[in-house]
Amino acid sequence: MDLTKSRLIFSEAYPIGKKKRPERVCETMICHDELVQQLNEEIILLKGMVEAITNNPIVAFVVCRLDHTVVYVNDTFETVFGWTREEMLERKLPIVPNSEETDFMQTLNTNQWQIPTYEAKKQRKNGSVFIASESVVPIRVGSEISAYACIIRDITQRKIEERKLKESEQRYKSLFQHNPDGVFSLDMEGRFTSVNPAMENITGYSPDEMLYRSVGEVIHVLRVEEVRIYFEEAKRGATQNFDSVILHKNGERIELHVTMLPILIDHEVTGVYCIAKDITERKKNEALIHYMAYHDVLTDLPNRRMFQERAVEALGQAATSGEKLAFFVVDMDGFKAINDRHGHAAGDHVLHVTAARLKEWLEPGNIVARMGGDEFTILIHEADDVQRLEQLAALLLAKLNEPITYKETSLQVSPSIGISRFPDHGQTIDTLLNQADTAMYKAKMSGKNSYVVSPGSN
Repeated sequence: MDLTKSRLIFSEAYPIGKKKRPERVCETMICHDELVQQLNEEIILLKGMVEAITNNPIVAFVVCRLDHTVVYVNDTFETVFGWTREEMLERKLPIVPNSEETDFMQTLNTNQWQIPTYEAKKQRKNGSVFIASESVVPIRVGSEISAYACIIRDITQRKIEERKLKESEQRYKSLFQHNPDGVFSLDMEGRFTSVNPAMENITGYSPDEMLYRSVGEVIHVLRVEEVRIYFEEAKRGATQNFDSVILHKNGERIELHVTMLPILIDHEVTGVYCIAKDITERKKNEALIHYMAYHDVLTDLPNRRMFQERAVEALGQAATSGEKLAFFVVDMDGFKAINDRHGHAAGDHVLHVTAARLKEWLEPGNIVARMGGDEFTILIHEADDVQRLEQLAALLLAKLNEPITYKETSLQVSPSIGISRFPDHGQTIDTLLNQADTAMYKAKMSGKNSYVVSPGSN
């Protein structure tokens, strides 16, 4: 043993009742400095732990005897419960609501004054009740339990936040599961990570067929490159809204309006959240409304509105390119008599057949429209050759002179045709149609069933 690191402790002893020279008794207590240092460190650590508990600003600490009288509370206890230290000392612990006091005491006794962390209702001085996280530990003197300590944390705000989070999760789950629109999420590689039931209705593919596979592996997306660009933008943090087209599992064309939202976790995009609304019926209705706005219901020909727009566009292009255009105005002679004699149904039939014959006669790239009543207009491109225009007019006369059968009755109509040309007879659609209309009336005045080219044409 290294005595240089030890200390000697001497004591003197005197025999009782005798006055003799004291017998010197030497008792040596050898204490290693390392052991002393270790004990000091443990004491300091223990003291720090006690101070950390008792001085914790968010944890209430109370010590009670086994008869539940309070012997110590920390400052936080006063803040949480409202009683001062002086009010609490040597009184029964008052923080357990009456409705739960019996259960609390029985639990303490049953568990030998030790309860692991649990959640319980606690009562403040003002009578208000809150939810706390509490643990109870026994305090021993030797081997005997002489007191117990309660460590209590007010978790009211945490419970409020947990409830909000739970409600938010339930709302999300409800919106996700019961949303009539397709809702799904993609990872950064474009693989499905979640799919709601509506997606199966929209695409025909079950969630099991989609999950953890890329969109392109499962669903045939038209304009796929365009969708890929939107996906990349969403990954950069920008919300995207666009229309897209996919093929249903059965091959049916499905129109979708898609919203892509970046999924942000700690300010980092980890995926893309998508909402796909089936707009197939809406698109069909929009197309139908658009078609009806630009077509004649009876004959299915373009109407005045479409003809005007197409003609203005063609005139603008022709003014730049130098192309010549021709305008035919066709009026059906004898139509009013058929209406009067055979009724409007017969007249409608005549118009329907006339429209079909006009379509058959019309060359690709040109347009014929019903302007109203029994009047039709025609726009012809590449109209440089007047002789060719006259040949076309002659062919049209022959075609529209063919008898029309209605309920076993042969009906006869014939056309009067007026022709004008751009730029010879005007620069605007109104001027050119007026010129063609004037020529058409000249054809009527000259005996009908003929065509007239507006004078001045080369």
